[in-house]
Amino acid sequence: MKKILVTFLAVGFTSKIYAAYLDDWSNDDLCGWMDSASTPEYIQKEVEKREILCYGSVEVASLPTEVNLSLESGTVFPSPDPDLIKEVSPDKDKSYSY
Repeated sequence: MKKILVTFLAVGFTSKIYAAYLDDWSNDDLCGWMDSASTPEYIQKEVEKREILCYGSVEVASLPTEVNLSLESGTVFPSPDPDLIKEVSPDKDKSYSY
């Protein structure tokens, strides 16, 4: 009888400790995991339980509206900043150029 009682007490304490594991985590901590390639299932369940909306690894009140960058012919990419493009100068010492 004592063994059964000890077993139930041990299981009861263990489950309470496990249940409180993510209670100390902030919502932003959990959202940081949601952008991971392989988010653990227990973190996904905690996010669903707290009804958190994550975007960019932080909690947000609503999702931002995104611009649709796809057309019939494919994806449209924004033009790079011209100041970031290096100008190529020919190398006169080489027999080839780019």
